[in-house]
Formats: sequence, C-alpha cells, structure tokens
Amino acid sequence: MRPKDLALAALQRVPYLAEASPEGLELLANRCQCRRLEKGQLLFLEGEPVTHFFVVEAGWIRVFKSGPRGQKQLVLHMEGPGSSVAEVAVFLEEERYPASAEAVEPSEVVAVPREAFFELMEAEPAVARAVARYLAARQRDLLRLVSKLTFQDVLERLVFYLVERLEADGQGFDLPTNAELAGILGTVPEIVSRKLWQLYREGLIELEGRRVRVTEPAYLLAKFWPRRPGRRGR
Repeated sequence: MRPKDLALAALQRVPYLAEASPEGLELLANRCQCRRLEKGQLLFLEGEPVTHFFVVEAGWIRVFKSGPRGQKQLVLHMEGPGSSVAEVAVFLEEERYPASAEAVEPSEVVAVPREAFFELMEAEPAVARAVARYLAARQRDLLRLVSKLTFQDVLERLVFYLVERLEADGQGFDLPTNAELAGILGTVPEIVSRKLWQLYREGLIELEGRRVRVTEPAYLLAKFWPRRPGRRGR
C-alpha cells in the first residue's frame, strides 16, 4: 500500500477525523508521514517542540511521565490501532510535549502535522466539534486515573486492570513486564510481583510465564473491590 493510502486508511479509523469530508481527509493525508518504530523506540520526549500528533496504524504506543530522577515512570495511557497520541498537546500554548511516548512493540504510526490539522478544523466545523467531544472524554479519563492513584491501593488497581483486560481480550491474555505494569499502576515492580503472587496463591488467577488467566472475575472484584465505580461511567 502506498504511504498516502496507508495514511488515509489510518486517519479514517480515528472517530473525530472520520467526521471530515472525503476531500478534507485526503488533503490531510497528503501532508502526513508514515513512520515505523521498533520495540522500545521513542516517538517523542517530554519537552520537545510539538510539531505533530500521531495516529497508531499498527502496534501499541505507551505515553508516560518520568519522575524527577528518571527512576520511576507513570503510564498515562496506552494507544493501539485507530487511536491517536499527543492530539491534546497540539493545543497547548507552550507548544511542548507534556509527556513522552514509546513503542511497546514494533509499531507503525502516521504523523499528522499540527498546522494541517488546524486547517482542517477551521474548514470543517463538524471536525472541530468532534475534537471538542474527544478532548472532554480525555479529561474524564485523566480524572479517573487521578482517582485510581489517590483512592485505590495497588491491589485494587491491579484487580481492576486485570478485569478490564479480561473484558477487552478474553479470559487469557499476556501481561506486560512487571516494570511496565508498575508504570501503568503507579507503583514499583517489586510490589507488582508480590500482588500477582498473592492473587495466584489464593487461586484467583493462573500464571504461565507472562500469560495470565482470571479464574473467577466476579469473585475477584467482590473480594478486593466491593465498592468499585461503574466501568466507563455506568
């Protein structure tokens, strides 16, 4: 597939860009670039100038903040095919990426120039309205992350992560490394290891390498998180 066709196909999968006219989306695709990333390769670093946001065509991208000494990382979100990365950053006045992003597996992304994106929104109000709705949802997700880190202990956060993965990927799925999982949960790898072992010892999960199977998800939630908020606002 030609780079332009690849870019166009990726853009069409993003909900707020799908509101664009075919002509507007094609013009945007003409100004995009396709990039390949190896596992662990940085897409951008916190503090770098914002020139593009990115649409994930294949693979997974991890967006994270590093601690003052770089020893601890907090994963803000992970994005897969059809999702975008750093779309919020293009609206910031300081024009610097507020976090870093890297590929957690071999990935392909489409780099969307900031100015081309602004031109599309100015020309097509439906896209601008869709972007506003999307940014509101991002704000909601950030508040949920803050709530989790503030009011839930590590075991509760781990249980909710496992159940969310279960609902998305089925009863058996591969875990990220303990270091990556620690970043997602806002803790350190040693505590992740202990909490996974606790769930395994109590027969609530089965582990084979990095493959995990949640044996009793309803009981797991009732035991460790009986007053959980509804998933996705329910």
